[in-house]
Amino acid sequence: MSSSEETVKDIMEKRVLVVDFNSNAKECAKAMSKRGVSSAVVVQGGTALGIVTERDLVSKVMSDALDSSKVLVRDIMSTPLITVSPEATMTKAAEVMAQYRIRRLVVIGATGGLSGIVTAGDIARVIAEKHGYQEVTFNAIARYKEGEEAGPYQ
Repeated sequence: MSSSEETVKDIMEKRVLVVDFNSNAKECAKAMSKRGVSSAVVVQGGTALGIVTERDLVSKVMSDALDSSKVLVRDIMSTPLITVSPEATMTKAAEVMAQYRIRRLVVIGATGGLSGIVTAGDIARVIAEKHGYQEVTFNAIARYKEGEEAGPYQ
């Protein structure tokens, strides 16, 4: 790794789960489960409008015992969508996450298109790697344990 700071494009996940604005919460939750991710970006006509997280599904659907097949993602998505440029530094992304008290940033390119998503775990993974995976705090956030690919909860 170079001595210069990583940019968001260096650490982001490029394969973002997207769901249509008119999808329901059940479809969204199934897609998230199938992909093993904790969020989905809500799009309409190719434009990212919001994000649905596991927390949104729990606090806005399950906790009220709503029928998830009748709740639209547009009604539960978190907005406004907090974004970052692929050219932003990892530190800038962390600052934005701290400012808004969020763990995910949607990455929007110069032309306005969805480029990826970066999470607090992605940032922790880079820091853990820089410390040779010797810092248990960063390892925990990055969910890193030597010799293991998955945790006990499958």
